[in-house]
Amino acid sequence: MSRSGTSVGTVVRWDGQARGAVLEVPGLPGDCWADAAVVETADGTLRAGQVVAVEWTEEPAHGLPFRAVRVQRREDLQATPGA
Repeated sequence: MSRSGTSVGTVVRWDGQARGAVLEVPGLPGDCWADAAVVETADGTLRAGQVVAVEWTEEPAHGLPFRAVRVQRREDLQATPGA
């Protein structure tokens, strides 16, 4: 049975060609892939450093061990580089 959950994470990078983002989520032993289709923004894009709320599942995607099923920007939180 695969794990799933909801966390706050940070966008590591946006891949415009693959139309998705790599997310770093504290507590997960690997990064999480977020396809543009699950990003709740007008244009479905994110940028590096943005803080996001992410619903994730332990299903590999794009070479990463976790996949996002829903992503929302958290404008009320800011990333702290190097923290």
